[in-house]
Amino acid sequence: MSREDYVDEQDFDDAVNDEQFERPRSSKADTLRARRQVEALLEERRLKRAIEDDWYADFDDEEE
Repeated sequence: MSREDYVDEQDFDDAVNDEQFERPRSSKADTLRARRQVEALLEERRLKRAIEDDWYADFDDEEE
């Protein structure tokens, strides 16, 4: 069965309770906490890359 056949056979009807679905709301504190966590992870990754780049630059200087 090809991918196109599979897609054609899928049932694309709406779920029965789509009208009742509401996206769960997160509190401002939860949103802020998540944002700070992401920012901390990004900063950690940036610092690791800076250290690695600096280390490789020092290593390259020693070879010359």
